[in-house]
Amino acid sequence: MSIGNIAEQLELNYVGLGIRKISQLIRFGDFTDDGSDAIGDVIMNTTIPAGSFILGCKATVKTGFTGDTTATMKVGTSKDAGDISGNTTINVLAAARNLVRASFISSDAGLIAVSSTQTVYVGVTGGADFGSISAGLMLVEVYYFSTNVELTSDHPTEVSLNNAS
Repeated sequence: MSIGNIAEQLELNYVGLGIRKISQLIRFGDFTDDGSDAIGDVIMNTTIPAGSFILGCKATVKTGFTGDTTATMKVGTSKDAGDISGNTTINVLAAARNLVRASFISSDAGLIAVSSTQTVYVGVTGGADFGSISAGLMLVEVYYFSTNVELTSDHPTEVSLNNAS
C-alpha cells in the first residue's frame, strides 16, 4: 500500500473504519434566537450516521461574532449541550484558526457513541444576549470514526474560506 492511496485502502477494508467529518460554513444570519436565553442556535445540515464515534470538533472563525462583549460557542448532540466541544466553550469573538476541542461525555469516556443518526447543534452565546451580536462567519467541523462502509459520500473533505463572505 502506497502513501498515495492509504485513505482509499482504509475505506476498502472490510471494517470500513475511517475518520470522517461533517462541516458547515455558518454565518451570523443562520442562527435562530428564540429570545428565551442569550444563545443563538443552528442545527447543522448534515447528520452523523449510526455506528459512529464522535471524536470532537474544530472551528475556524473568519469573521468574529462581534457586537457584544463576549461570544462563545458550544457544539453538542442536543440543544444547549456542549458534549462535542468537550463540555467547554470556544471563544468566537475574534477571527481565529484551529479552535479544537475533544468530545467529553464523562470522566471515563471521551468518545460519543452514536447508535442512531445524530443531529449536531451549534450554539453561540453573547455576553448580554445573542441579539446583541451583529456579525460573524465560521467553519464548524465535527470529526468522527465510522464503523460503516460509506463509499457513496460525495462530500468534499475540505472547505475553502478564501472567497467566503
